[in-house]
Amino acid sequence: MKKIILFGYGKNGKSVAKYLDKKDFLLVVFDEKEKNEAEKNGYLNIEVLSDKILDEDLMKIGLIESNVAICMLEDEARNMFLALSIRNLDDKLKIIAKVEDKEYIHRYKLAGVNQIINPYEITANRIDAIIKKPITLEFVHNIVFENSNLAFAQLEIIKGSFLDGKYMNDIEIEKNYDLIAIGIIDREKSDKLELVTNNKLDADDVLVVIGDITEIERLKQDMEASKQWHLE
Repeated sequence: MKKIILFGYGKNGKSVAKYLDKKDFLLVVFDEKEKNEAEKNGYLNIEVLSDKILDEDLMKIGLIESNVAICMLEDEARNMFLALSIRNLDDKLKIIAKVEDKEYIHRYKLAGVNQIINPYEITANRIDAIIKKPITLEFVHNIVFENSNLAFAQLEIIKGSFLDGKYMNDIEIEKNYDLIAIGIIDREKSDKLELVTNNKLDADDVLVVIGDITEIERLKQDMEASKQWHLE
């Protein structure tokens, strides 16, 4: 089983792949185009997974038996969701992730990512050092998940609830529920996760949040309770 798994072979993934020994890592992509390009460049250990980033697919490629997962997907929201999914499946695996927007650095930390890097600053020495040195940021995950009541959840917006038809800025999830909104899956557009802006929430959309389990449950209960009186 490969000890290092690199996710993504776009601009960021290529920057990392060229510094890794081709025999010592597994390259995971989510479309045939990236696979074909990687094969042309001499990479043989390649897996193609579903674009939906399913837990069962991550398990099949040997995630639990690996030591390091490097998340380098081009789409920031999908990359963060990938990191969240990996951490949820394995609380000890070292996760390295790229971030291009400083606004989301704290969200990667809450997701349990051990090392956050800027793809434009990648060098051979830096990647080598990140992979080989002892995990010094393991406390991030311990504080966020193991030694606390925090978790991440995917909440489907209930039709007729107080969230149905509202905009994120009006709801103020972080203020009213002490939760951090990570992303939204807008069913009308696609099944892909989008970074939170002032998105409008509609019934059946999925809101991805991180926070205290009791706050997540409170939000769920408030949605259930409000669906009756909120209906006209």
